[in-house]
Amino acid sequence: MENRPHSREKRTGEGSVGAERGRRVNTGGPLGGSSQSSRPGPSGVNPQRGARPRRFYGSQGGGGPRRSGGIGIFGIILIVLLLSRCGGSFDTQSIPAATPRPTSYVTAAPSHTLAPQNVSVEAIDDTNMPFSGGLLQDLPGVQSTPKPTATAKPSATPRPASAASPVRDKRFVPLGGGRDTVTVMIYMCGTDLESKYGMATSDLTEMAKANLSDKVNVIVETGGCKHWKNNIVSSSANQIYRVHDGGLERLESRFGNAAMTDPANLSKFIQYCGKNFPANRNILILWDHGGGSISGYGYDEKTGGRASMTLPQIDEALKDGGVTFDWIGYDACLMSTLETALVSAEYADYLIASEEVEPGTGWYYTDWLNNLSHNTSISTEALGKNIIDTYVSACRQRSYNAQVTLAMTDLAMLQSRLPASFRDFSISTNEMISGDEYQQVSDARAGARQFAQTTRINQVDLADLALRMGTDEGRALAQTIQDCVKYNGTTITRCYGLSVYFPYESMSSVSSAINTYDTLGLDEEYAKVIKSFASLEYGGQVGGYSTQGSYGSFGGYGDLLETLLGSYSYAGSSSYGGSPYGSGSPAGSLSGSYTNAYGQNSAGYTIDMNDIFGLLSAFSGRSLSGDLAWVDTQFIADHAKTVASSFLDPGRITVTNKDGVPVLKLTEEEWALIQTVELNVFVNDGEGYIDLGLDNTFSFDDDGDMLLDFDGTWLTLDGKLAAYYLVSDNENPDGSWTTIGRIPVLLNGDLMNLQVVFDEENPYGAVTGAYPFYENGETETSPKGLVPLQRGDKIEFLCDFYGYDGSYQSSHVLGTALTVTGNLKLENFKITNPAVPSFRITDIYGNHYWLAF
Repeated sequence: MENRPHSREKRTGEGSVGAERGRRVNTGGPLGGSSQSSRPGPSGVNPQRGARPRRFYGSQGGGGPRRSGGIGIFGIILIVLLLSRCGGSFDTQSIPAATPRPTSYVTAAPSHTLAPQNVSVEAIDDTNMPFSGGLLQDLPGVQSTPKPTATAKPSATPRPASAASPVRDKRFVPLGGGRDTVTVMIYMCGTDLESKYGMATSDLTEMAKANLSDKVNVIVETGGCKHWKNNIVSSSANQIYRVHDGGLERLESRFGNAAMTDPANLSKFIQYCGKNFPANRNILILWDHGGGSISGYGYDEKTGGRASMTLPQIDEALKDGGVTFDWIGYDACLMSTLETALVSAEYADYLIASEEVEPGTGWYYTDWLNNLSHNTSISTEALGKNIIDTYVSACRQRSYNAQVTLAMTDLAMLQSRLPASFRDFSISTNEMISGDEYQQVSDARAGARQFAQTTRINQVDLADLALRMGTDEGRALAQTIQDCVKYNGTTITRCYGLSVYFPYESMSSVSSAINTYDTLGLDEEYAKVIKSFASLEYGGQVGGYSTQGSYGSFGGYGDLLETLLGSYSYAGSSSYGGSPYGSGSPAGSLSGSYTNAYGQNSAGYTIDMNDIFGLLSAFSGRSLSGDLAWVDTQFIADHAKTVASSFLDPGRITVTNKDGVPVLKLTEEEWALIQTVELNVFVNDGEGYIDLGLDNTFSFDDDGDMLLDFDGTWLTLDGKLAAYYLVSDNENPDGSWTTIGRIPVLLNGDLMNLQVVFDEENPYGAVTGAYPFYENGETETSPKGLVPLQRGDKIEFLCDFYGYDGSYQSSHVLGTALTVTGNLKLENFKITNPAVPSFRITDIYGNHYWLAF
């Protein structure tokens, strides 16, 4: 029974609770929308993927870029970008041990002051300091997981390994003896991180506490924020400050009003620092939101809009800035990517950045600035280790279970050695896809450590992905990354320092990625990989879409394909601009149009694999336009047989009577095609349906058949019923699991999600903090950190409400408010309202099937 999906542990209490819909709340759309949920990734055994949104009841296809979203069985569109955090175990090799953690955590609010304060200076002795590269130093350890995704094997076509180029000389060479002069440039776009939470003020305070040498100039540009939580920095214009004598010295009160996401503004700041504070050692830190490989850096709260500074624009800004850096750092989320590193390598020797979303504390500035001032010739690797260790330690002091990553990459080594191994890996992977091994590549991608899972940005750890391919080229690439990542501090398993974009849960950024790679000159072989993989996934979704009953038989493949592509492939079609369900309504299980009698088909219609083959073969000679121009239709046609043979017949997703018990009974081969199972529950309040969300709670009998039972309970927080949505479910190398979910709430009046973590230490769950909604695609980047809960916080639970026709009506307060007084308890209580349960099942192509019972 290795192919079964994972279910979290559930604690059932003695109480009961009713779903009571309160006042209406303006949320800009359904709270359970697609961007809030992502595929939970598999690891080792039990390949599975999480809740990926689809539009149709029964057998459903996805569809191209701008894929619409799902809330339970409804698939409503909501583009909301939120931060997420991976679960995992603690890497004791590079991070100090943490104190034991309680069930839930409440902390006092941080104070924000810029008053001078003396801090003792402790020098780092970097003599013979080891830089192990963190978790990657024991590569074989990855294979200790219960079952690797792919069996180790050579590439499909053996080839000699590409020769690595000699490592270029470092651009910065210390003078030694503390004779170096240093300019630290901090580009601080305060945005809502400051206006709401004072995070920028907190970091400015840490800088002011440092005892700076007269050989170190810390220069800060401020901007992008509607209101600063201190009485020094103004929001009326961009300003420049020097951290001096325990405070801030204003150098420029009006440095323009350009958006902080404008690359010309960044280059202007770099030029200003280079001219007015010349030094032989320059450091650049970009502070704000981060979006990674595709979205890049920054969100300017003052100018609004979705615009960020993309990697090509960052490249432009650094080039025009005209300064060479010792290292470039991102005190922002998700920026430790291969793509970011290759851009930075043209202008710096090292990159310091995080693969994952950063906790709200961000970097801790006092210690490393002290050490830099104590010895301006300190080696970059020693300074980087200090930055990483103090960051991780400070984050864990603020939040006992902070999920953090911060890595230092040698860009000179990366620039010289990685292109060859990355090219070999890309060619090998594309050969696997072309050689009818899509499922093996898909399983490797599904199992790879993913970051910011609520935003579905499709960034995964590159070394973890490479190792899971099971090829010689993958292992060689992972080894190269180990060599290049000089220090890696993380509390998350299977994070090796550099991530990469790989489409999986959404194809909305494939076109942008290909354009970015072309602009940056990234090896075209990798662009071929993501294009081939995404094309087959797209074809699989077209096949899934076609299995709905409304299309009946498949007579005339060309006409059917034209209908399918025209109905959902383009923006403004019925699938995107009108009904989010496309041509069919997914409300069948609620309205009763699908029976749940034992033995009857509950999910869709039996299909003939020859029909799927004929349909996909009809792609030959076609081309798509606009954002779908990347779809390789000939590739789909050429692999039609492979796609059709790995399709799950929706007619097999049925309720079976087994000794009086309803079960889902499938073969092992069919279970291998199912990646996720989630329980979806609605309650009838007499006027419509309240959506309680998606949860991975289910069970199997001794024969491996899934029991279609519902005990009538749902998750509560301190006895209050909560709408809960699964975000991610990841297996750790030791065989344990970390499940992360979210509960939409108003936290002291602000629209937020509570993050809930179920893991080995908290098998029944713990609330680890809150993070905000961004409505209507306000930004494509992810904000820093969780907001810690404090005593006295008021929590109002939220839910989505649907009419009896299955259409989204509005969002509402659910039940009564909760005031935080201490630890919060998660447990399931009986629901007193009439409940409508179903299971949502996801196949290897991301098609969804709902099974009513």
